[in-house]
Formats: sequence, C-alpha cells, structure tokens
Amino acid sequence: MSLFHEYKKQQEWRDWARFVEIIPLTASDTIVDLGCSVGGVSRILSRQVKHVVGVDINDEFITFCDSRKSSNETFVLSDFQSVNFASFGEVSGIWASYSLSYLSDPISYLTSLYSVLNEGGWIALLDVSCFISGNLAKESKYYTRVLAFEIASYGSGLYDFDFGGKMQGMLQQAGFDIVHVDSDVSDPELNFSGAASADIIAAWSARLGRMKKLRELLGEEYTEFCDELLANLSADTHDKRGNVRFVVAKK
Repeated sequence: MSLFHEYKKQQEWRDWARFVEIIPLTASDTIVDLGCSVGGVSRILSRQVKHVVGVDINDEFITFCDSRKSSNETFVLSDFQSVNFASFGEVSGIWASYSLSYLSDPISYLTSLYSVLNEGGWIALLDVSCFISGNLAKESKYYTRVLAFEIASYGSGLYDFDFGGKMQGMLQQAGFDIVHVDSDVSDPELNFSGAASADIIAAWSARLGRMKKLRELLGEEYTEFCDELLANLSADTHDKRGNVRFVVAKK
C-alpha cells in the first residue's frame, strides 16, 4: 500500500466536520492548511470561507489536490519553514493535523505563526499523544522500550510521538490564548475502544512497516512486537488512552 493510498483511505476515518464546527470561522477568512495531505480538511473549510491554502511537501499529494480543487482553494508544494505567508494576504486561521509533530523546534515555529495571523485569528491543532505506546498493552514486555523510543525520537528532533500532549503548553508559550481543548478525541484508527476493523489493522500494519528506527531498536523481536501490537488492536479488550488531542487557540 503506497503512502498516498494510505492517506486517502484514512479520510474515511477522520470526522473532520466535527472539528470544523468548533473553529470560529467567518466567510471572509483566508485559512492555511499546514500538511494538507490529500486535501480532506481543505475541501471542508473551503465551503465556509473565502480562501484556503493547502501546503504539503509531498508532490503526489499536491498534484492530487490540484486535480480536484475548487475555485477558492490553492495548493502549494513546500516545507513548512519555507512557506511565504505574505503571499497569501491576510491570514485569519491556521489548521494543522498530524503535521507539526515533525518539526524539530515547534515552539519557535508556533511563535512565527502567531506573528503572521490577523489579530483575533485562530489556530487549530490535532495530533497524537503516546502514539505507539498508547496502543500497546502496558504489561507488554515492549512497553517500556517503546515509550523510551518515543521519548528519544522527540529528543533527537526527528518526530514527537507525544506532540498532542504538549500542544496546549506550546501554544501558550507562543502567545496564544486557549479556547478549546479535547484531550481524548475518539478516532476509529488512532484512539478507540474495542476491536479494530480489518481495514484499520491493515493501515497499522503498513505504518509499522515504515518504522525503520523502531525496527532497528527491536531487531529480531520486531516481528513479534508488531504481531503483539496488532493483536492488541484487534482485541475486544483494547481501550483508548487519550492518544489523540485537539486544541484551538486565538491570537
């Protein structure tokens, strides 16, 4: 399964509309969707605002979004650090789902976003917390090592597996006022109770197949670890542990 097809499939499991309802949108807004992926959120936002600019570093994603964009959507191929916000005019809002966790210095970046927003503008962040360890049974022999791996990944600036748990504090450090927090967002793939469907298990299997650093850490045990994690996700006893968070803040 290609990354494009993975992300396209995931749109079926993301109830974007429930998050958009919470955001203080106006018809005159220009919104930037950072990490727009295949454009699911951009399309929903475009129906309620003046202009949406989707940004992603993946050329295949941007090409797909361009092929189906509406008249008030623009898509830009760029990494976040190189985005020319001034070219978008006045920016009223910023959306970022599962994307800022890749930044090595997110507080500095959030501070820069604060500066480009209109006064009274908003930012909405949706991301994971304890991404892998939170879906692994705590009594697992791998739990401590996987949690340590997640912490080390954050320390190295590679990827923050607990970005969702830090968003509120980071936004406040960047100068924003918090207006909404959901610390336990239900998600049928990333934060759910009970047994996952076959499609979701396939998605998790594909994700684990891409995790080279964790594979290197666990070595010959990696296959056993994957089997155990997938079995836990497939069990009726699987329970969500606040692994997805949503925060909205205003300037």
